[in-house]
Amino acid sequence: MTVPVNQSSNQPAVASIDIGTTSTKGLVVQADGKIIGSHQEYYTTSFPQRGFAEQDPDLVFQSVVKVLKALASKRKVSGICFSAAMHSIMVVDKHGQPLTGLIVWSDTRSTSQADYLIHEKLSQQLYATTGTPVHPMSPLCKLMWLKENNQDAFTSAYKFISIKEYVFFKLTGEFIIDHSTASATGLFDLNKKQWSSLALSLAGISAEKLSRAVPVNTAITINKEIASESGWENVPLVIGASDGCLAQLGSQAMSEKDLSITIGTSGAVRVASKSRMIDPNGKIFNYILDDSTFICGGATNNGAALLSWYTMQIDSNASTDIIGFVDEVMQVPPGCQGLVMIPHVLGERAPVYNPNARGVFFGVSIEHNKQHFQRALIEGICFQIRWIAECTEELVGKRERKIVSGGFTRSENWIQILSDVLGEKLTLQETQDASGMGAIILGFKTLQVQANFSSRSSKDFIPNLNAHKVYSDSFKKYKALYSAVEKLF
Repeated sequence: MTVPVNQSSNQPAVASIDIGTTSTKGLVVQADGKIIGSHQEYYTTSFPQRGFAEQDPDLVFQSVVKVLKALASKRKVSGICFSAAMHSIMVVDKHGQPLTGLIVWSDTRSTSQADYLIHEKLSQQLYATTGTPVHPMSPLCKLMWLKENNQDAFTSAYKFISIKEYVFFKLTGEFIIDHSTASATGLFDLNKKQWSSLALSLAGISAEKLSRAVPVNTAITINKEIASESGWENVPLVIGASDGCLAQLGSQAMSEKDLSITIGTSGAVRVASKSRMIDPNGKIFNYILDDSTFICGGATNNGAALLSWYTMQIDSNASTDIIGFVDEVMQVPPGCQGLVMIPHVLGERAPVYNPNARGVFFGVSIEHNKQHFQRALIEGICFQIRWIAECTEELVGKRERKIVSGGFTRSENWIQILSDVLGEKLTLQETQDASGMGAIILGFKTLQVQANFSSRSSKDFIPNLNAHKVYSDSFKKYKALYSAVEKLF
C-alpha cells in the first residue's frame, strides 16, 4: 500500500528504506515526526532443502527500487537513510553479479561448522572479540560452510556481502558496509572496528574479500542512472545501521531504564548501553548502533513467521492476517486448557542456542480444537520472549519501561497476551515501523537537520493479573518441557 507524499508542507523531511526479511518498507517523515509517505513491497523466501533459507537478491533490489519510485516527490527531501536485516550473505563477482542466492538469517545449513567452533572452544574467544554468539545464523559459520561445500563459488568470489551491501553497490557502485551491520557478522572486531584476524582465518578469507567498513553516518551519492529512474536525483544516501539496532532507536528505548521487545518475522529483546554487556555464557549479542552506543540482547528465530507457516502448512482456513489470526483465538482461555507449544520451528538462538530444536505441541486432549492450537502458538512465542527477557535482565538489571514494536503490534490482542505473559506494562509507540523510524532519526542527525519527535503518542497495555498467574504456571511447564525434550532434537 502506498500513502502519497504530501507536497504542501514546507517542513524538511527525510526518507528511510528498511530492507526486511519479508518486505522492503519506505517512509517519508517530516521534522515534526509526521509520516507523510509510505510504501511496502513484499518478496518470498525459498527453502530448497532442509536447513536452507534463501532469497533472490535481484528481486529484493527491485523491491527497493519500486519503493524509491513510489516515494519519489518533487518537494525537497534532505536524504535517504537505510536499515536492513542482519546476518545475510551472498557471493558476487567483481561486477557485483550474484554467484549464489542470498543466504538469510534463518538458514541453518552451517550447523556442523558452528558445532565445530563450540567443540574446539573457539566460540567464547570469537564472542569476546566480535560480540556475536556462535550460531548457524552467523555469516562466519555460513562462510565456513561455503568453503567446505561450494568451492566453485567460494574460490570465484570477489566479495562476500550482505543484502544491504548488494543494494548499496547497485545504487552507488561501491562495496561498503556500516559498522552496525558488520558487527552482526561474527567477523568484526568491535574494539578495533575492523575485520577480526581470527574470524578471517577461520573463514579462510582475507579482509579484501569483504566490504570496506564505514560509520553508520556515512553519506554517499546515488548512481545517476538509478537516481533518474527512481526520481531521487541529488539526494544523499546515508548507509544507516541494522534493523535491530534501529528498532531500538525508533522505539525511543535509549534510556538505561528501557527494554524493547520486537516481534516481526523473528523476535528480539534489546537494551541500549554505552558499553558492551559481556555474557559469560556467550548468549547475549552486542551490536553497534553508533560510535557511542551498543545494542545488547537476545533473539528468537520464531516470531510472526510461524503464523505464515501455520496457515500455509497446517490450517489454510485460518486467517492470514495477524489481526484476524489472533482475533480467532480470543474465545480460548489463557493457558489453552493445558496445551503448550514450543515454537522452535526454525531452530532457536536465545537463550538456548540450538539450531536443531524443533516445534512441539504438548498436552493435547480431546477437548482441544484448531483455535487452541493457534492460541498455543501465540502463547509459545510469548513464552520464548519472556525467557529471553528474563535472561537479558539477569545480565543488565531490571528495566522499568518495556516498549514493543514490530508487525505483531498490529494486533492489540497479541500485545495484551504478551503483557499478561510477562506480567508487565507494555508501551506501544505511535508508529509500528520502529526500524524505519530509527533510520529516519539517524538520517536527520547525520544530515544535521533539526527534528523533534517528542509529540509522538503512545499507548500502554496493563497485565491482567489472573491471566498472568495462569501463564506463569504454563511458563514453568514450558521450560520444563524444553529441558525434557532438548536431547531428543
